[in-house]
Parts: sequence; structure tokens; C-alpha cells
Amino acid sequence: MVDQDGVRVATDQRSVVDVLFDDQWTWSFNAERDTRLENGHRLAPWPVNLRPFLRGTGAVTVRERFGEKVLFSGDVRFDDTDHRVRIVDGKGRPLIVDKGGDMQCGFSHRGEATRETLLDAIEDVLARLRDEGCVDAFLAFGALLGAVRDGHFIPHDSDADVAYLSRHTSPADVARESFALERVMIRAGYWTWRFSAADFKVIVPDPEGGRAIDVFAGFVVDGTFYLMPEVHAKDFDRSVILPLGEVELEGRRIVAPADPEALLAITYGPHWRIPDPSFKFETPPWVRRRLDGWTRGNVLNRNHWWPFYFGRAQSTVSEQPSAFAEWVHAREPDGRALVDIGSGTGRDSLWFARQGRNVLGLDYIPAATERAGKTARAEDLPAEFRTFNLYDLRQVLAAGGELAHRAEPPTLYARFLVHALEDAGRHALWRLASMCLRRGGRFYLEFRTDENAAAAKVYGEHFRKYLPGDQVAAEIESWGGAVEHREEGYGYAVYKDEDPHVCRLVATWKR
Repeated sequence: MVDQDGVRVATDQRSVVDVLFDDQWTWSFNAERDTRLENGHRLAPWPVNLRPFLRGTGAVTVRERFGEKVLFSGDVRFDDTDHRVRIVDGKGRPLIVDKGGDMQCGFSHRGEATRETLLDAIEDVLARLRDEGCVDAFLAFGALLGAVRDGHFIPHDSDADVAYLSRHTSPADVARESFALERVMIRAGYWTWRFSAADFKVIVPDPEGGRAIDVFAGFVVDGTFYLMPEVHAKDFDRSVILPLGEVELEGRRIVAPADPEALLAITYGPHWRIPDPSFKFETPPWVRRRLDGWTRGNVLNRNHWWPFYFGRAQSTVSEQPSAFAEWVHAREPDGRALVDIGSGTGRDSLWFARQGRNVLGLDYIPAATERAGKTARAEDLPAEFRTFNLYDLRQVLAAGGELAHRAEPPTLYARFLVHALEDAGRHALWRLASMCLRRGGRFYLEFRTDENAAAAKVYGEHFRKYLPGDQVAAEIESWGGAVEHREEGYGYAVYKDEDPHVCRLVATWKR
């Protein structure tokens, strides 16, 4: 049975299940792992980023992946609109739900020029890691899997992965090395985005909009091999990787581990030869705790915001300015440059720029800054957008230094950011303000308070840390700031049926 909520299968279903729209494969799930019991069935909810496409009526087929059994086939009406469901991108190419839950166009529907551009970049990145970064780098994960299976990219994959075996055995040194390797890529002209202290993404422009190459650190601590982001192997023998060899991928010889089949077994388990789009890493808690503590302290809550800005944010977040933006604009001198920290979709940043302000928008997720930047360029607005991570002290200090040396101090703006931050990120926010507002300028903040904790939210439950206004004001003062204006209550940020209790603060810093 298929309905607006998801796909329902029998309670004794245990296999991998494929879901197709118009006979085009779109999504797979493990009936035992990815479902919940509900009304005598197992329900696999629709992935969050697939839901915006489910409008109107669609031809759906549900079948077992390993076998010929069809579990459902027919039209499904998802809402009252008249059009047919089409799971395609702006160019009409079929989209799939990838391993991260994002909607992607897989290699099977990308042109040869895109594949050749990516292969060129893979060879270039591996060579630079070797020659300039002095690490033993090789093809890894899905790209290696496809090469060993049949010499091609996996049809439902959408990016490429490389890894390297670090000579360091201290996680701190591994992190330092990874940052140095990222600088190698930046000097080469690549745009990068960091996942953690030990893995980052390299963006490769191509004729169809760009692909990514993920660069993962592998390292050995106390005899256990760790390969970011989820893999481990005890009593590891380095001969699995060294000396490096080669595999053939799309007709090219690419650097690979010495024993690629052994590394694939470590990575995906003994059944790695069997294609399974529903595969997920089952990482032991102790491994996850170690890798979180060693390398992932700077990517808190990314698993919520990454798919949100790749998916439903564009269709659900208003393009109109917030009431807070209009309030701030009325209070600030015309022409004063503004820095929007946590700019999200850019709705407020773009509006400020349309009013004639020079704007810098900073946000955690590349999809958010890329789209906002594209709009700014299309409208020729005085706005720039950058990816920025408050959990990365290096970025905080660099941004603070840059802003502190502007000819005129900017206005800082943070709407609905404070309650979205863990303690470390919030304290980094105060550090940033302290650095760049010592010569003047104001910091405007609006955030949900602790009185809002129990209320229902339009966007559902995810991480929010509700703090009383008194605590936020005290923290600002402890960092050398002074609160010159404060008001709070209801009616400030009404959205649909939600009227959250919010606090507005205006802070300055002593010279």
C-alpha cells in the first residue's frame, strides 16, 4: 500500500524494497531497518527531500530488489492538484534519493562530458594530495566500489570519493594534516566545504552544474584503522592499502589501494559485491563516540540543516523579509553595511541589499549560500554570501579579524540563530561580535526563549536550545558587551499558526 505518508509493507517483509515512479527507480529502503510498525504494517515514511515532489497523482511501483516480486503497482493520489508527479530536476533529468537523503541526478543520467570532467578532477586531486600534500591518496568508497565491480561509476551514485592513509597516529595531528590538504586544494583554485576536522569536500565545476569529490582521512590509532566518516577495522594491516596500486574506472587507470577488495570488505562488509542502494553504515557506538570527539565537534546538527536547505527550505520559507529585518532597517542608519550571521535562504540579507545596504551573508550550509548568492548576482545586488561555521574556531577568528579591519564597523544581525546553536557555537558568536564591534556598530539578535519550549512548531522538532533573555544578556556582558535595548513577548514572529515567544536584543561593545 502506498499513500501520502509513505510505503506500507507486510510486517514479515525483511528485504530491500525499491520504489519507482513512472518505472524510473527513485528510492530504496530496508524493510526491517527503515520502517516502523503502524496499524498492522511496516511504514517506510517518504524521505523529507522527496516529499516536495509528491504533488498530484503518480504512477508508483514497489518491488523487492532481490527477486521479481511486485508489492504494489498503480496510480497514487498525493493531494488534490491535477498534475502528474514528476521526480525530475530543472533540466528534466530523473532524480533519486541518494545515500545522504538528498535528491540527486545519478551518473546514469549525466552526460559523458560531466563524467570526463570528474575523472580529470579525480586524477588532479589525487596527484596534488600526493605531490603537494605528501600523503598516500587513493580512490575510495562508491567510486572504488564501481571500479572494482564493473569498471564504471555506480549508476545511482552522484559524486566521487578519495581517501588517504595518514602517517600520523594522533587525531590532533590527523586534523592538522587535513586542514593543510584543504589549503592545497584551495590554492589550486577549488572551492571546498569541510565536513569535520578529518574530511572535506572539493567542488568540481562541470557542464551540468558541478560534482563533488570527498576527501577522507584514514588513520591508525592503537592498532585500529579508522576511515572517515564511519569505517573502522581492528588489528589493521597496512598492506591492505600500501603500496598503492591501480584500478580501471571509465577506461582510465586510477590510483587505488594495494588490495581494493579487502578495503571494500572492511568498508561495506562481506556482501559488498551485491548492489544495494539502501546500504547504511552500522557504526558501533564506541567508534562514533571516538570519531565525534576526535574530529566532528565542528559539525554539530549538520544532519538537520544540510537536507533542509537542499530540500524543502526553498518551497516553505517565505521570500518576504521578516518583521525583525524591517525593525532593524528602521533603526540603523541608511547605508550602514550589515553582516547576517545564519542567513539561511537569504530572505533578509537579499531584502537588506535591495534597500541599498552592502550585505555579507554567512551560513553553515553551502546549498543556502549558493542559492542566495545566485539570486544576488542575478539581481546585481550588493550582497555576498559565504559558508561559515561557528563551531570552527579558525573560521571565527579569521572572520572576526577581517570584519574588525573594515573602514567602518558593520551592523551584525542574527535572527533565530541563538536558539539553534550549541553552547560552543553561541560562545563563538559572542567572540566574533567582541572582535569586530570594538570600534562601534551594533549587534541585533532575535531568538526563541525558554517560554517557547513546549509549543508546537511549524517545522517540527529538531535541535533548539531555549534560553531566557536574562542568560543571553549576561553572556553578552561577560564578553564585554552591553545590552542597550531589550524587548520580548509574543506577536513578533508570527508564522502560519505559530506565534513563538521571542526576545529582541541590541548590543554594543566598549571601545
